[in-house]
Amino acid sequence: MQHETEHEDQGPKPRGIFKKMNPEDDRFEMWAKIAIALAALMVVTYAVALLKLGKPSVIAHATIIPMLGMLTLPMAFWGLLRTLFQPPVIRRTRTIGFGALLVVGMLGNRPVMSAPVSTVDYASEVRFELPFNGRWVTLAGGEERETNYHATTAMMRWGYDFAPLVEGSRFEGDGSKLEQHHCFGAPVYAPAAGEVVRAVGSEIDQVPGEFDPVSVLGNHLVLRVADGEYLFMAHLQRGSLKVSGGDTVEAGQEVAACGNSGRTYTPHLHVHLQNSPEVPIAESLPLYFENYLADGEPVERGMPVGSSDVETQVGEIVERQEAWLVKASGEAASVDDGAGVQKGGDLVEAEAADAPEAGAEGTSE
Repeated sequence: MQHETEHEDQGPKPRGIFKKMNPEDDRFEMWAKIAIALAALMVVTYAVALLKLGKPSVIAHATIIPMLGMLTLPMAFWGLLRTLFQPPVIRRTRTIGFGALLVVGMLGNRPVMSAPVSTVDYASEVRFELPFNGRWVTLAGGEERETNYHATTAMMRWGYDFAPLVEGSRFEGDGSKLEQHHCFGAPVYAPAAGEVVRAVGSEIDQVPGEFDPVSVLGNHLVLRVADGEYLFMAHLQRGSLKVSGGDTVEAGQEVAACGNSGRTYTPHLHVHLQNSPEVPIAESLPLYFENYLADGEPVERGMPVGSSDVETQVGEIVERQEAWLVKASGEAASVDDGAGVQKGGDLVEAEAADAPEAGAEGTSE
């Protein structure tokens, strides 16, 4: 009897769902192998991006990393099915597989860093000035991701979003209509001389609160301002473009009106500089503006800073020290008053300030 009992104890036992598997039998399943390969590829792709190799780094950061991140959910679902229907659940190889997917998901689905572009030290010789009249608030801008959500996108690394303020507000009423927004229809001026290489002006203006999921820029202009330097002005009003492809524009020339076309919830003007006319595989170039006021203080050359508060989006309030004024002849000139906001082609002037002190010519309160 004793021998029979010992023999029964040595027989095979059913594996419980949560019982650990014998290490010798714990082989990597196909999903876990692929998960590890994806994690390795993600690490290599990040290395390519961080090396700032130009276009290869842009492709790695803008396309490959997000694509790998998108594979996380289907791979995790596959692994979960295998785990539930192929006991035991607890396996070292499965832990490694899910850990690899966690790495891929975190790196691929979160903007953990600013776009690693090779143009960080680039210095343009072009003199850029603000492309509008009056006091406009900087919704997004500057070096840091906290004040500039564009920083995670290679072609918009130093991009800006601006909208005018009138009596401290961007719109009248509840802002549910385009016409209530001070930006909608406000003239947009060329911040520098250049050649129009692309002009898109037929896309519709979105109702406030809605956006076009397909068209990122909406109606936009691209100006070639120097060799390898292309200035983008986007979200323009439908039918407002005053120039066409191939035209040459002067600094301060009225070229369009602010709108709400493309991927935008409310009317605003987007501006950025990049090293190619193509999108999205391009690198942004640092864009500095000259001769403006930031929160009432004169700035000779600088980057307007956006807001770190995603709810209010109230960054620096900026204005030209000398407002653009278009003469009847069509030539651009400047006047010593930057406090007005133009809309529909007319300059709505605000009360002029006292005579400015030396070094702050054209300053207005």
